[in-house]
Amino acid sequence: MKIYPILAGLLLVASSCTEKSMVTGEQSELVLSGQISFAQTNTASAASKVDMQPLPETNLGVYVLTVSGDAQTDFTTTSWKNQLFHSDASGIITGGDVTLRTGTTYDIYAYAPRVEAVEDEHAIAVKHGDDVLWARTPGIVATAGGTKAQLAFTHCGAQVAFRLVAGSAVTDLSGASLEVGGFYKSGTLDIETGKVTVSDPTQTITVADGTPTNILVSGTTMTFTVAVTNVPGYSQTFTGSFSRELVPGKSYLYDVTVNSNIGGITVSGQLVDWTDMDMPEFPLE
Repeated sequence: MKIYPILAGLLLVASSCTEKSMVTGEQSELVLSGQISFAQTNTASAASKVDMQPLPETNLGVYVLTVSGDAQTDFTTTSWKNQLFHSDASGIITGGDVTLRTGTTYDIYAYAPRVEAVEDEHAIAVKHGDDVLWARTPGIVATAGGTKAQLAFTHCGAQVAFRLVAGSAVTDLSGASLEVGGFYKSGTLDIETGKVTVSDPTQTITVADGTPTNILVSGTTMTFTVAVTNVPGYSQTFTGSFSRELVPGKSYLYDVTVNSNIGGITVSGQLVDWTDMDMPEFPLE
């Protein structure tokens, strides 16, 4: 008969411990880290490379939505809109003012470079030259002592670079100028989906030394016009055009070959490794 009080005591202790472990509602600071995710490497010879690379130094805009464990929120009703965080180019992310509640589940969205004033989360302004990054990490459950969340960013745009190459009967391109037209000047990013909508295909690129430029892409075939002027010994403008479907997250290098015998140009391209460019600088608030 003495065994029953002992068992009762054990059950009481077990019940007490279980209830304590399920206590929710404590404050928990959001701690972010992040990398850039590549679906695959750009070159066949780089098959052994990892698919994750550090974030460049940039400001991030972060949105946190409550999914369960508390009143659900969306991009309109959440208290954490476009929160300013900063990446130091090593994957460490600091800043922000997001205090979660333990036991509550959240979805986290982030983009870069951060725009200071956002009127519509489904139409955040982006522009030519930006390396537009986007990430979504769902189902983060806040825990005591700080809630860690890893963000895997993807490139929403592409990179393109051009080099001038002497073709038939052309021996000197010193001083020659290149202009490639048909790139998009601006666009908008939907923070919910990561989709970029492009506009105004009147942007030109004049860099001809192989240095990449971050560009906005449409997801469909884009047509580009090419003009080469000031070729030594030739008074005419060498012109041509080409069409390509450029894929987000890819970096392209194109050789523009000047051919005197036909008075035109040819364009050939290849995939190369992505190059981190300087991101726009915005002051921390």
